[in-house]
Amino acid sequence: MSSDPRVHKPRLPKAYTDQQLAFLKSSLPEFERRSQGSIRGDAKKYALERAQDYIVRFGLPDEFVGVEEPESRFKEQIYNWFKNTVGRTRRKLEGRPRSAKKAAEKAAALATDLSWNATVASPQVVPYPHADTSTTASPVNPAQTLLSPIQYGGLQPATASSIATALPTPPAPPPPPVPPPPTQHLSVAAVNSHAGHNSHPLGGVQSMPMVDRTSLRECFSQGLDPSTIANMVQSFVSANPSPTPLTPVVDALFEAISSDGNGQSSFMRDPIPYLRRFLDAASYFPPSIVHAGVSGPLAGPRALQMQIRKYSTWTPTAPTRNSSTSPPSLIPGQRTASQQGGSNIPSAATLSISDEMQRIAMDRQRRKDHIQWARIHAAALELGMFTMGRVGDTDNSGYAYALGRAFSEMMARDAVWESDEVEWVAGICVLRAVIRTAMRGDRRQRDEYDDLLRTYEGRWKEIKDEARQAVVTDVLISAKEDLARLDESLS
Repeated sequence: MSSDPRVHKPRLPKAYTDQQLAFLKSSLPEFERRSQGSIRGDAKKYALERAQDYIVRFGLPDEFVGVEEPESRFKEQIYNWFKNTVGRTRRKLEGRPRSAKKAAEKAAALATDLSWNATVASPQVVPYPHADTSTTASPVNPAQTLLSPIQYGGLQPATASSIATALPTPPAPPPPPVPPPPTQHLSVAAVNSHAGHNSHPLGGVQSMPMVDRTSLRECFSQGLDPSTIANMVQSFVSANPSPTPLTPVVDALFEAISSDGNGQSSFMRDPIPYLRRFLDAASYFPPSIVHAGVSGPLAGPRALQMQIRKYSTWTPTAPTRNSSTSPPSLIPGQRTASQQGGSNIPSAATLSISDEMQRIAMDRQRRKDHIQWARIHAAALELGMFTMGRVGDTDNSGYAYALGRAFSEMMARDAVWESDEVEWVAGICVLRAVIRTAMRGDRRQRDEYDDLLRTYEGRWKEIKDEARQAVVTDVLISAKEDLARLDESLS
């Protein structure tokens, strides 16, 4: 019985927290990519480096305390786990057994009716692409758990589980795929559909789960370690090459800022912590990440700047195509109500009302998004991100200061004169950041900001939407306090 390969020998439990599991999971795509490369030993070197990062951040597990050469043993265990997980996943996706010898042993074991077969069940390994949990119970020691294969895109691991290099287990046939609920991560098919026609960076493996926009949004919401976020972004960029590969990453950051919170209004949350998280992750970007001609750590600020400029101008929502004065479009062969002698065909007015309601809902959401982008614009200005991302820019003089603020100042000056109140709200948000980051001692600049604030205060009285008026009220009060600090520097 002790020689049966399906029986796992009891070992000390090694519990890992959700954060530790997420840290290890994020490294699997890069390990897989390197294992397919032409450099011998590159994958093992990467796994040992990640194990060292784990030790620096979390320390060694308790089971390695007092063991001879604990760090070497732990690193080797992490490497074996990486290797076994990736290998097992590849075999299952390609539909082949571990080896001919193992397949024969499995058939012989199933054909032999031993006494322990009636009581000891064969361990069921959750198929890698459809894993819903991160542990598999041992048939001998129920308290001992094994880490099952991990979805690279999933960053919501189950409760504390363990990582162990167990004896090889014959792969189980995969069950039919089950569509995940809306709140879960995308399945492998959904991720590949999202990736479109882009080829997978791992060459022969075309169905390997990838990091998608949903998982990127959740990693920003959960506040994962910057290096972990950077690894996920690198995997996403490798799977989705383009001249501007970080655009979906910035959009995921925007979604995290707009949708995060426990029922709290998105306008009540400060975007600065999220932008700091993105900026810290960008500091780990390798030179292989290139966005609009800018590579490495500066590619992140460059991508954010481009999206902020893109959404800084408000464009009214187009009116509905159908109107009450024009007949609805008909499917070829369809007759009108008068031709059919009935009145059950929807009228043009009915179609127009439905379309108009949809247009109003879309317009309302676009207005919220425009104000949210302005708040992100203001936060980026306060963090100094507009002075980053220009190739060859190492100047910290007044010219660099003015160049980094020029776009924000122009938007704040122009928005107050536009006709739509959503632009007034966006403009005052940016103006407050302009005032906060202004150089002290410039009276002409201070007077200009004072005039602008008075103009925005006049616009505040014309705002009809109560929620927008409340936002402008808070920003105006805060901006006046910031302007008063400029006065103190002049006195």
